[in-house]
Amino acid sequence: MFDYAQVRNRFNKAHRSYDQYAAVQQEVGNRMGERFEWLKLAPRRILDLGAGTGQMTKLLQQRYPRAQIIALDLAEEMLTTVPKIGRFFKHRRVVCADMHQLPFSAGCFDVVVSNFALQWSHDLRLVMAEVARVLTSGGAFVFSTLGPDSLLECRQAWSELDNTMHVHGFIDMHDVGDALISSCFTDPVMDQERLTVYYSTVDLLLQELRGVGVGNTLVDRTSGLTGRQKWQDFRAGLEAQRQTQGIPLTYELVYGLAWGSGISPVPHSG
Repeated sequence: MFDYAQVRNRFNKAHRSYDQYAAVQQEVGNRMGERFEWLKLAPRRILDLGAGTGQMTKLLQQRYPRAQIIALDLAEEMLTTVPKIGRFFKHRRVVCADMHQLPFSAGCFDVVVSNFALQWSHDLRLVMAEVARVLTSGGAFVFSTLGPDSLLECRQAWSELDNTMHVHGFIDMHDVGDALISSCFTDPVMDQERLTVYYSTVDLLLQELRGVGVGNTLVDRTSGLTGRQKWQDFRAGLEAQRQTQGIPLTYELVYGLAWGSGISPVPHSG
């Protein structure tokens, strides 16, 4: 379980630095954007779920200039950076809300897209069910999330110091696919790839993670500050994994595409 007040707080604090450090998130977003090239879609309404600073909102607005795009995020400060749109009077279409309880009526979106957000869910099936509810029959759900091997170098460094969970666990691709099926989506397609980023110093690696709001926000995380010696030992554990290219940080990227059936396991609201 996540402490969502802490999640929200971390991302609110990171809203000014996010784009500076979100190279991986931006690259994955660009790869997702390319997938829309072969999808035969003419959406009228699109939901950017976990929009953050609005990268996908901007990409989709360029691809579908006539579509109405709503950017939704838990952190209200992140939404202040979403690009304004409009021909004459530019404005933002943003909603601050929890992705586990979407404040929209059933079947009101033709596309739901989510980049680097689903890994923050404590109940992925509930999120999937909510997306199925607000998606039209035949509408597309396109997303990326993180698999279990993500940030494994940080997990390894901490595992040598104690048995406390310092790094979030991530859901296996097959379990994500099962969540889609149980939420009444049709024709789900899943794939994954591994991306490793290398850093010249531990400081740069940690600076990037902080810059995009990453931190331990589990409900049962250890309270109080990590001791100076343990923190130094953690840093040494990262340094010990240095390779020729630098200190590695792994991302297991999970991509998904599924289609709305017009059916959802949660009740439809008006």
